[in-house]
Amino acid sequence: MMAVNWQTIDKVVYINLNKRKDRRVRIARQLKAIGVPREKIVRFEAIEEAPGYIGCIKSHILVLQMAQQNGWKNVLILEDDMVFHDDIQTKQRIDLFLSSLQQINWHVALLAAHYDNVVPLKSVDFIVKPQYAWCACAYIVNGDYYSTLINNYAESLQGLLAGGVPQCWALDVRWNSLIKRDRWLGIFPNAGYQAADKSDIENQPVDYRAHFAKKLEEIVWPAYQPGEEKIKVDIFFQWAPGWTNFESVYRAMQAKPHFDCQIILAPYFSRGAKAPDYTAQRDLLNDKGIRYTEYHEYEITARKPHVVFLQNPYDDARPNELQSLTLNRRNISIAYIPYGLDMGDGERNRVYQYNLPCQNVARWVFVRSQRHKDEFAKYCGNGNHHVYVSGHPKLDNYPSRFGVQTDGKVNKGKPTLLWAPHFVMPDDEKMWSTFNLYTQAMLDIIKRDDVNLIIRPHPLFKQFLDIRKERGTHSETAQNWQMLREYSHLKSHVEWDFSADYRYAFSQSDALMADAGSFLLEYLPSRKPILFLTHENCLGINSSAEFIYDAYDVANESADIKTFVDNLVSGKDPMRDKRLQVLRDELHMPEQGAGSEIVKIIEKTLMPAGVHHNVF
Repeated sequence: MMAVNWQTIDKVVYINLNKRKDRRVRIARQLKAIGVPREKIVRFEAIEEAPGYIGCIKSHILVLQMAQQNGWKNVLILEDDMVFHDDIQTKQRIDLFLSSLQQINWHVALLAAHYDNVVPLKSVDFIVKPQYAWCACAYIVNGDYYSTLINNYAESLQGLLAGGVPQCWALDVRWNSLIKRDRWLGIFPNAGYQAADKSDIENQPVDYRAHFAKKLEEIVWPAYQPGEEKIKVDIFFQWAPGWTNFESVYRAMQAKPHFDCQIILAPYFSRGAKAPDYTAQRDLLNDKGIRYTEYHEYEITARKPHVVFLQNPYDDARPNELQSLTLNRRNISIAYIPYGLDMGDGERNRVYQYNLPCQNVARWVFVRSQRHKDEFAKYCGNGNHHVYVSGHPKLDNYPSRFGVQTDGKVNKGKPTLLWAPHFVMPDDEKMWSTFNLYTQAMLDIIKRDDVNLIIRPHPLFKQFLDIRKERGTHSETAQNWQMLREYSHLKSHVEWDFSADYRYAFSQSDALMADAGSFLLEYLPSRKPILFLTHENCLGINSSAEFIYDAYDVANESADIKTFVDNLVSGKDPMRDKRLQVLRDELHMPEQGAGSEIVKIIEKTLMPAGVHHNVF
């Protein structure tokens, strides 16, 4: 029978709650089966505390302090749900691994871990250098590293005690800040796994065995090698109305032989949404003759893209493998173009605009202006060194994209207004929508015979309306919606636009009325009149677009709306000069287009000057 030489290890400590005698018996059998000498084994009575992750981290700290106080040259720390593989190959691998530790400098050695990104060593085939790894179920700590790890765990504990969530502060999350910096090694394949069992930390049955059984190709994420391969770029397309963010970028990459760019139809998990529906994305791309890959056919571990474009910063709106921190751990560079020309004010909204994980870990954030970049310096935890003033692709090819179309349904013998109401939150939370405040003003416009009206609600408007309907609760929004729908029915001069993109609405209209939102800037290059709809009961505009208050027509009450419409009908545009000055000063619109500018920035980052691209 194969025996492991445990001479390298001073002590083996397993952490075990008093109430988990079942685990104590199981781990004792495990240690006997792999030949750990009895005199090296120490049981540490785990700290029982609620929530369980507090007791867990305190236990690991105390074990390290015990090892330090006793002067052990190293210690193998095991959690009592560790299960070693019972085969000769695993024992041989452990023996080789422990023997290797005597020959090299190391800080921490993992016998089992949930690896997410590793670099295989070239000299041996059983050791990897982790870049990101989880699960503190079996790891060896060298004596000269006790203090470093104790301090790291203490920071985790303080973060948790201060109310931080385990996803950010658990010990095997925070230790990743040390893994890449210091000399951490891991055995591969894993020597074992975390047993499928009821977790005292999560207080529910868990089964993470699959995390410990990954193939090497699933956890190796090589960086892009200039001149040796094409730059693989995947655009995760979740939402049809946002295609204008990507179109000119995609076209620019298609024209470059050193890019391998593809579109992935990715699910969008929005509030109140049903099962993912890709119909709008498919129809839009099919109409343009653009090839795409369905998400169920996409394997990111096989594709291993170098760069991905995220359509929005909301990680909870996409699958885990497409979330920002997961991509970052896998050495995939994130490019983010703000999905709208954001401007809404509010403390929470500033987090969404500037300081979610997406904006912090992205390699590139591409923005519309220097003023917009300056906002990142104030509100993004990672500053704005990674933020580039490229202009916004939504504004590329503006005349051809939003030129007047010949298939307009409204009567162009009189001016046409575009009204773009923001959605109302299902719980009536104070935001930017003036929909309920100005319903009567819009009904008054419909009654007029000297103006046409296109109504294009925010794409999430109806979805959030349906949430209230499903709850069976009274909704002023639903009543006003129904009133507008019924009153405008059969009115030839009123049209509702629910199309996947807004080319028709922009091209057919002569003026815009909109709540705080992207349209207030996207419509600006049209040089047509714009009315900003707001009210004292609504949130306002943030400092990146506060110039709107002085340079646009602004409605703070219904009378302001009537004045704007009267001016439009009579051909007056009193704010035109100020508005066009804003267009010149506040929107960076490079001559070659923002899409091409973005591609140039990525090229400059990934392809140093002088590198020859012989693979093309």
